[in-house]
Amino acid sequence: MSLHRVMLVRQWDQQMGGSGCCGRLDGEALGTLGGSAEDPYAHCRGDMERVGAVYRALRDRFPEDEVELVVVDPRNTAWVLPAVWRDARRRGLSVLAALRQCNAATAACALVCDGLVLTRDAEPDRAVAAVAADIARR
Repeated sequence: MSLHRVMLVRQWDQQMGGSGCCGRLDGEALGTLGGSAEDPYAHCRGDMERVGAVYRALRDRFPEDEVELVVVDPRNTAWVLPAVWRDARRRGLSVLAALRQCNAATAACALVCDGLVLTRDAEPDRAVAAVAADIARR
């Protein structure tokens, strides 16, 4: 049995201007700096929670030796695009189809299995069913 890579795309509640620990500002830090300013990441919270529920459902259903479960930020295109490209091409998708998957994979809440975007808004049960069906087809 080969290891399948499943990516969950979700925004982090911090800006991504720096690398490592330098230059990152999360909602708490911005609140400290800006006083009573509204959390700039509040609009992402619902998506973050939904992706978290999908992650837990997938981890409960698929063991680590069957599925590599990766959570990525859609702004991290330096990692996301090559990873989706390689997985899509390994899966046998054409160049054009692989490019389409790369584009679709940068949407928040995307669920990607071996280079194929299965959905962009799945609830936990539907996400598990989509991944299970995709793996079973191959």
